[in-house]
Amino acid sequence: MKTDNIEPKIIEATAQLLLFLDSVKKKQIEVKRIARCALVLNITGILPKGETFSQIALHLKERQQSDGGWGDVEESILSVKLLSLMKSDFYSHVEKGKEWLLLQRKPNGGWGNTHRDIARLIQTSLLFHLLPELSDQKGINWLKKEWKKDIQSNTRLSYKGGFFLMGLLASGISAKECPLILDTYAFLANEQNNDGGFGPWKGHPIGSDPWSTGIVLVGLLSYPELVKRTIIEKAVAWLAKTQLPNGLWPYHYIEEGSAYALWGLVEALKYLAKNKP
Repeated sequence: MKTDNIEPKIIEATAQLLLFLDSVKKKQIEVKRIARCALVLNITGILPKGETFSQIALHLKERQQSDGGWGDVEESILSVKLLSLMKSDFYSHVEKGKEWLLLQRKPNGGWGNTHRDIARLIQTSLLFHLLPELSDQKGINWLKKEWKKDIQSNTRLSYKGGFFLMGLLASGISAKECPLILDTYAFLANEQNNDGGFGPWKGHPIGSDPWSTGIVLVGLLSYPELVKRTIIEKAVAWLAKTQLPNGLWPYHYIEEGSAYALWGLVEALKYLAKNKP
């Protein structure tokens, strides 16, 4: 697969997400959306810690609540991680945010999205991936147990498999230590739609979507030695084909879907460049 035509796709998506971040001061935008986009752009190496990044970090700091959290657990995870990239500038805010997150933890070791919520795989995996210092064996055991239950159910969600792999890798779990990782790769290989993308599950009425495809790509590339190149190539081709003329991807929260699609696309391009046939 030629990757020359993929880099312009990344540049186009990046430009649009940067425009979105530039509009933050002019609009009342949900912190979660701001933090997610800024964080993905930083993780992919596109948004360095310059003036724009500093302005976003300051905005998040100002929106932190007195108890240390933000709107909910997911928003707090994203915000704490982004502020932590600024090192000492926001140290006290990061530590207070982590303390708040630990207070939201459920007795079984996982996290939900609010204090009234049950523990959920997505929030727990995202926390482990972005803030691995908050993970421990109890949480990892819960994550394995929860995903094993899900993967054996009648309704198995592909993006949950992607999040599971992301959470385990950041916690330092190898495929040798956890046979469920191999089972997840086999499961996701079978979940790829005929068009190359991923949806909530294969054959879902909405078809493939950029959010699921991006998350699954990041998940699969957490353990690149296990992934099949053809799966990555097909997913990349689907993302390239479905990108809108403005550089984003169609999704109900367009920046959210596009941010994860971009993350997956960047990681896939790195993989394809290193693993040429």
